[in-house]
Formats: sequence, structure tokens, C-alpha cells
Amino acid sequence: MKTAVSVPDDIYAHAERVAKTHGLNRSQFYSIAVKRYADELESAELTSAIDAVVELVNADESTASAVSAGRRAIAADDESW
Repeated sequence: MKTAVSVPDDIYAHAERVAKTHGLNRSQFYSIAVKRYADELESAELTSAIDAVVELVNADESTASAVSAGRRAIAADDESW
């Protein structure tokens, strides 16, 4: 897919230099850069969600007890196999 974006001159020049140094054409370079940044943002969102759950679990001892009980039940079930 073709698209057009506006990029500041200094960033454009930097991207061109780096792409050339690594044997990439402009499309390859921008595709890699956009994918990596999008993945990084999604990963940060997931990390934040996990951190929120961990904080919630740590704040409530009954939750920790429930998790422990669940782990024991799973371990006991695994032994029956």
C-alpha cells in the first residue's frame, strides 16, 4: 500500500542515512520502524494491564490465597495423569 506522510527534514535525512547504511530502501526502513514502534506501544499497554492486575492481587490477601489454592488444585490434578 502506498501512503504519504510528512516528516521533519532532519528526521528524514537521518532515516535515509541509516537505511542506506543498512542496505534498506526507504519503504523497507519505514515499514520496519513503524512495526517496531507499534509493537512497542502494544507491549507497553499489555505491561500496564499486567502491572494493574499484579497491584490488585498484591493489595488483597484473599486473592493471593485463592491463587495458591488454585495452583494446589492444578498440581493435584496433574498428578492424576
